[in-house]
Amino acid sequence: MTTANISDLILQDAFELGFQPKWTFGKNTCNTYEVYPETVLMPDGRRVSSLSMLEIIAGSTALTSLFSAWFLEKGIQTAAQMMNEVGAHLTVSMNLLPGYAAQNDFVDTVLFILGKYNFPAERLQFELSEAQDLSPEGAANLNRLHDEYGVSLWLGNFGTGFSNVDLLLEVHFDGLELDRSYASLVPDHDQACRVVTAITHMADTLDIKVCAKGIENYDQFEYFEQIGCFKGQGYMIGKPMNLADMEAYLKEYAVKFDRN
Repeated sequence: MTTANISDLILQDAFELGFQPKWTFGKNTCNTYEVYPETVLMPDGRRVSSLSMLEIIAGSTALTSLFSAWFLEKGIQTAAQMMNEVGAHLTVSMNLLPGYAAQNDFVDTVLFILGKYNFPAERLQFELSEAQDLSPEGAANLNRLHDEYGVSLWLGNFGTGFSNVDLLLEVHFDGLELDRSYASLVPDHDQACRVVTAITHMADTLDIKVCAKGIENYDQFEYFEQIGCFKGQGYMIGKPMNLADMEAYLKEYAVKFDRN
């Protein structure tokens, strides 16, 4: 698969979105979901996983720009439609390649697309990807979106790649997402539990929230709820799903608009 092939697929709108809910602990509600590029519809009609192409995209400045612009607009457009369909204030969480955040027109592009679809900035959540390093320009752009417009920033997959403590000094994060490897070990692995407890205490000190990813059974769910995690995500809460299933899930669990 060449960069030219992938560029053509992006321009042909061949990437297809997947969705997964993020549960709010303690409230038994879900008003937040993650959207991500799940599959690619190939010219011969086959559907293939997007993972290998995303790795190539992350390694190319040109593809990072092209794909990220497509994904940003598609994700926000879908979120605006879903919020109207569900009748609830929804937050959409989107993985962001740091290289795209460093572009000179990044802030203006985000604001333009939000305005185009009348989607509130405070309902947009960026998860900073570990696939690329973050430049000072990227950090400044993200902080501007956060401080001036209310866009939420989360440090994705905390504990892997570039998702390290140093970034907490540079970016005004609202929360961090524990890498799913932690969930696979708790509550039976004592050292893992100590590490997770230490991370949640650090987050409390920094006044940021924690989302636990990779929750696959009730013991894990109960553990993260008891230690005070804000949100959780994983197969037990909801497997990756298509748009129609995500809408149905949110209609059941989201806190709806007060129409009175």
